[in-house]
Amino acid sequence: MIKPFFISTFILLSAVIIESSILSNISFLLVVPDLVLICSIYFSLLNGKFFGETQGFISGLFLDFSTGIPFGFNCLYRTIIGYVYGFFSESIILKGIFMPVLTVGIGTIVKALLIHLTALLFPNTDVYVTSILSYKFLFELLANIILAPIIFRFLNLFIKSLCITSTKDKVDNV
Repeated sequence: MIKPFFISTFILLSAVIIESSILSNISFLLVVPDLVLICSIYFSLLNGKFFGETQGFISGLFLDFSTGIPFGFNCLYRTIIGYVYGFFSESIILKGIFMPVLTVGIGTIVKALLIHLTALLFPNTDVYVTSILSYKFLFELLANIILAPIIFRFLNLFIKSLCITSTKDKVDNV
């Protein structure tokens, strides 16, 4: 369990660096796709609740340190998303294109709803909350669902290093 934990943490750190350093500086992108959310959903679906919530919390910590958002803001909703997706780890098969698109699409919508709820806990801060019907949110949703099968397929290359249980069951499903 230690090796998959450190490898997935390194992947999440790499995704945070790519998001905050490279993708945020591309001028024609309206919104940066949430690579960290896609990776967190993959890890949660692969390894279960405990691993999902742990990686969700760690990804939130990385994002809190790299952005100016109040400490704990990202940790809270990403931990919830990681736990919920980890709950469905035994019933969702990650094979193909449809399931990654569906899971990441729902995850992006849940993320937006949780951001709205979490922003209520931080009323005096400069947390920028977009409407679910705005162009920025729709662009992020579209970018996330387009990138989901690509990132899931890429992470499947490392499934033996990322899975905490026997990979025989997971390889048949992925």
